[in-house]
Amino acid sequence: MPDRLLRDIPVRRKVVLIIMLVTGGALLLSSAALVLLDLWRFRLDMQRDLATLAEIIAGNSTAAVEFQDRDDAFETLAALAAKPTIVAAAIYTGDPSLLVAYQRKGSRNHPPPRRPGPDGAVFGPGSLSLFSPILRDGRRIGTVYLESDLSEMMARLRLQTATVAAVFLVSGLAALLFSSGLQRVISRPLLRLSETALSVSERSDYSIRAEKQGTDEIGQLVDAFNQMLEQIQVRDSELLRAKEDLEKRVQERTAELRQELAERQRAERELADRNEELHRSNQDLDDFAYIASHDLKEPLRGIHNFSVFLLEDYGESFDEEGRSKLETLTRLSRRMEVLIDSLLHFSRLGRVDLAIDDIDLNEVVAEVVDSLAIHLRESGVEIRRPRPLPVVRCDRVRVRELLYNLIVNAAKYNDKPEKWIEIGFVASLEKGSGGPPAIYVRDNGIGIQEKHFDSIFRIFKRLHGRDKFGGGTGAGLTIVKKIVERHNGRIWVESIYGEGLTVYFTLAKEA
Repeated sequence: MPDRLLRDIPVRRKVVLIIMLVTGGALLLSSAALVLLDLWRFRLDMQRDLATLAEIIAGNSTAAVEFQDRDDAFETLAALAAKPTIVAAAIYTGDPSLLVAYQRKGSRNHPPPRRPGPDGAVFGPGSLSLFSPILRDGRRIGTVYLESDLSEMMARLRLQTATVAAVFLVSGLAALLFSSGLQRVISRPLLRLSETALSVSERSDYSIRAEKQGTDEIGQLVDAFNQMLEQIQVRDSELLRAKEDLEKRVQERTAELRQELAERQRAERELADRNEELHRSNQDLDDFAYIASHDLKEPLRGIHNFSVFLLEDYGESFDEEGRSKLETLTRLSRRMEVLIDSLLHFSRLGRVDLAIDDIDLNEVVAEVVDSLAIHLRESGVEIRRPRPLPVVRCDRVRVRELLYNLIVNAAKYNDKPEKWIEIGFVASLEKGSGGPPAIYVRDNGIGIQEKHFDSIFRIFKRLHGRDKFGGGTGAGLTIVKKIVERHNGRIWVESIYGEGLTVYFTLAKEA
């Protein structure tokens, strides 16, 4: 609180005010201590004087108390009129009962008590009361009561207060005169330092230096201030040189960036031209693939149809070997057509835009299982789902095709009497990555050897005979891998040969 009151006052006044406050505070505390000590000693003197007076009265009133002579006792108390501070007095018999009482004229508000109290002096509101025993041959025969007002103590207190006030006033004036002169020793160097700092601030001239007038703390402050100015001056020069160097480097870098921007724009134009050319090439490739497949399938269908016609119309004219070769020709032409369709589908798969959305895999699996219901029932395959599958970001149609191929493969390559296929997922296999879950399709089929883990994804690659396990083109897993890669995911397998196969795949959050 004091620091906030003194914060905005000039230094000169702060110094004077601090000296006055310290001097006045010390003087006030010492004066108060002296006054209190004097009052304490005066109270002790009052008690001692009143006790002495009570002993005198008790010695003079032993006979009156013993014979209960009220007149003699009253004469003893009447002598108290010589002490104007005594406002009331009383003598009590040993019964105890009030023998005689005395009151100063004009003090009817202080009647003595009707019965004596405990021995000793007690300060009350505006008075000092004392009960003292009356003894005869060491035996108590009565009690003396005295009550004195505090007029002398109050007069003494007023006198001391006036004295302290006068001393405080004179000392304050003297301190003010001395502090007004001495404050210049502190305030003058500070004011000059402040003027120097203001001049440096207004003119931004760091070559100015403050004048040192002594080796005290203020002199040390002036030295520190001058050192700071010197450091600022050196740093200002360095900053100016650095600014000029930076401007030069900025200009050079700007020219480089402009050149890089021009080169980048040129590269972007070239990239756009290449993309347009690639788009035309892809379109031409699509057109070529469609036309080629159409043109290739046309003679194949003719070969197939004529082979069927020959078998139907002239089958009896051929011997067993001729019929076998003709049936082989029919089957091969049909297989060639399926291979062409698979190749065309694979080539288009990489260029079709994906319709990415939040897809519930449980619905997709249900659709695939429903479409394969008859085939699965005839094959005796049980579909297992340990827990509901998650919702992932993917293309519904492509993922449906992916799951369809995996389930068909799992059902095909299974020679167990009790066949099952399990479809589930595990959390991200990359710890702390927060990546997508890994979906898996697991079966208890024939499995594959570890050396074939990569080759099964090559197009038209089959690990078994052409007609074993229902035949096929060998393009199913290749299409599955292509769909996973289009979703920025990955696919891998785990297998124990002869016990089953697990195919894992992930679909990235944003394909």
